[in-house]
Amino acid sequence: MSMQVREFEERDAGQVARIMFESFRTFLGERMEKDAPESEAYWIRCSSGKTEHSVTRSFVAEDGGRVIGYLCVSANTKCGLGVLNVIGVDPDTFSKGCGRALFHAAESFWKELKMRKIYTCTSHINLRAQAFYKKMGFAEEGRLKDHFYKGVDEIQLAKFYE
Repeated sequence: MSMQVREFEERDAGQVARIMFESFRTFLGERMEKDAPESEAYWIRCSSGKTEHSVTRSFVAEDGGRVIGYLCVSANTKCGLGVLNVIGVDPDTFSKGCGRALFHAAESFWKELKMRKIYTCTSHINLRAQAFYKKMGFAEEGRLKDHFYKGVDEIQLAKFYE
């Protein structure tokens, strides 16, 4: 695999919609069956943006011109808080370094903007993501009961740079 990470472009939206639906379905199963994948327009809208104190950036990992992973992050430059909004990897490429490569691109973005803390959350049933975040240096800070789905708690995670 000759993976490359680059910034998200609008032409990636269709592949990103598929990847995000498939990757979330690996741990949410039936809960995802009733939800249609988000539209290409949705992924275009949420993939970038800038306000006075906030910047959003998205990255894709590709292999041979095929998008195999997506990550969207933001940075609040006023308080130094970075957020990993969402990450998804094509299930066919799990455990091949795609998530790690995307995360390193995000870390470069956050460090350039001098973030002091990074925040994210993951479902308590997503053991693969929990292991990934632990490897990336995150620690649990709390839980949100029945957050997105009844019976599925969200684990709040953080990583400090200072």
